[in-house]
Amino acid sequence: MVLKRMADLNRRLVVSTISVAIVAFLIICSQNPIVKWLLLLFIAALSCIGVWEYAQLAIAKGMRPSKRLMIIASAVVVFAFFASLLFVAFPQLPIFVLFVALLAFFIRQFKTPQQSLVNIAVEFFGVAYIAVPLSLMLGVLYPIAHEGAPQEGRWWLVYLIVVTKITDMGAYFVGRLWGKHMLSQLSPKKTVEGALSGFLCAILASIALHFLGQKLAPDHFHLAFLESIWLGALLGTVGQIGDLAESLLKRDAAVKDSNQLPGLGGVLDMVDSLLFTTPIVYFFIKLH
Repeated sequence: MVLKRMADLNRRLVVSTISVAIVAFLIICSQNPIVKWLLLLFIAALSCIGVWEYAQLAIAKGMRPSKRLMIIASAVVVFAFFASLLFVAFPQLPIFVLFVALLAFFIRQFKTPQQSLVNIAVEFFGVAYIAVPLSLMLGVLYPIAHEGAPQEGRWWLVYLIVVTKITDMGAYFVGRLWGKHMLSQLSPKKTVEGALSGFLCAILASIALHFLGQKLAPDHFHLAFLESIWLGALLGTVGQIGDLAESLLKRDAAVKDSNQLPGLGGVLDMVDSLLFTTPIVYFFIKLH
C-alpha cells in the first residue's frame, strides 16, 4: 500500500512538474502574438474538458445533458471573452454568447421535453460554473489598463495561481501529517487543521508576492500591504470552498475523480479552487 502511494505521488509530481513548466512558459511568453493564441486554445481546451467531465458526473446521476452542445458553448464563451478583450467596443459579447447558449439548450429540448427543466439547468450551470471563470483568467492575464495605473497581467496571473495552489498544498500536507478533526463529510481526508494551514499559507504567499512585486515591478503590480492580507485571506477561504464544491458534485455522483488522466485525476480536480478564486482576482483588478 505504501509503495503504491509513493508511486502515485511520484507520478503526480512528474506530471505536475511538466504542467508547471508548460504554464510558466505560456505566462512568460504571453505577450507574443503566437503564444497569445496558444493560451487562448489552452484555456478553451481546459474549459471543454472540464465541461465534459462535469457532464459525465451529471450522466452518472441519470441525467441526459448534451455534452456536445455544452462543449461548443464553453469554447465559444472563452473565444467571446477573449474577443471582448481585443475589441473593447464589444464588452457585452460574452453575455450575448451565454444568452445564445441558453436559447440553444432550450431549443434542444423541444424534441424531447422529458426532464427538460433538469437538463437545461444542468447544461447552463455547467457552462457558467466552468467556462466563465476559466475565461476570466484571460482577463486577469490581459487586463485593460486604467488611466495612470497600468497593470502587468503576468504578475496577477502568477499571483492568482500561486496563492490558490499554495492554499491547496498547505491544506493537503498539513492535513495529511497532523490533521485530526474532519472538516466536512464531503471529503473525509480534509481536516480543520489542514484548512487553517491553507488559509495561513494563502495570506503568507500573498504578502510575499506583495513585497516581491514592490521590489521587481512597483509600477505594474499594484497590491498594497493591507490589500495583500485581506485578499490573500479571501482567496484562502474561497479557494477551499471551491475545492469542497467539486467534492460535493463528485460525492453526489458517487465518483472519486472527475477523470482518469495519468497523474492528474481530472481537469476539474486541478482547477476546482481556481474556478472560485479567479473571479475574485479579476474583479479586484477591475475595481482597483
